[in-house]
Amino acid sequence: MSAAVQDSNRATGAAALLLLLLLLAGGAAFAGISVLETKQLELNALQTQLDNLTRRRPPSSSSEAETKISVQPFLAEENFALAANALQRRVVGLIEESEGKLLTVGVDPPITGDEELARRVSVQVTAELTNEALQKVLYELETAVPFVFVETMGVIRKQTDDETGNAETQNEPRLSISLNVSGYRRKGSQ
Repeated sequence: MSAAVQDSNRATGAAALLLLLLLLAGGAAFAGISVLETKQLELNALQTQLDNLTRRRPPSSSSEAETKISVQPFLAEENFALAANALQRRVVGLIEESEGKLLTVGVDPPITGDEELARRVSVQVTAELTNEALQKVLYELETAVPFVFVETMGVIRKQTDDETGNAETQNEPRLSISLNVSGYRRKGSQ
């Protein structure tokens, strides 16, 4: 009899354990479904907000093509001479705007034989600037479009009148600078 009672207790324990596992699985499924329903409600609410904001947006008068911002990284001129002239005017203009003294300016001749190197336009400049003016010139060269690169730069502090014994004082020392600035024409330009 004790074996029958033990078998009955095992069967009852197994049935209770199975029932407990089924209840846990059902509870987990119910919790999972309610989480999914909550996420679906949040998504619907966000979609409704987006639709309301879209309706409130004023109509745009310009086309999509006009609203896109385009950066032209290359020199826009069609041939080497025009591109060199534009780059030279840009560098000289920056120096003059900064109240610098332009000493010399020149253009490197185009490189022939290599298509990639032939697109490169280089300008050399020698000028006298203050430290602040040099910073402005370099900032404008490096941040404005079309993109240009300062290939080489040499800076020498010029001797002031105070250092030579004269009584005149100067607020900011003058710098003698030498720049080699390069830009590139668009591929396919002559």
